[in-house]
Amino acid sequence: MGAYTCEEILNTLKGMNFADVGGQGYMSLYKREEITDALHEVCGFRTDYQFITKQKMKEIQKKSKGRK
Repeated sequence: MGAYTCEEILNTLKGMNFADVGGQGYMSLYKREEITDALHEVCGFRTDYQFITKQKMKEIQKKSKGRK
């Protein structure tokens, strides 16, 4: 992951938008790239081709904020 600058990582994360699918969960709207693949690898979950349930998104949000 050392191949990317902080600015590149932050811009990529900001651009990772999702659509709410009928109140059931989320589908990605962003274009898959090498940097998004690297971020998924580091984080241990995929949001580019997996449907993310509302519960799973809450878990991801908690982890991203350092909560358990």
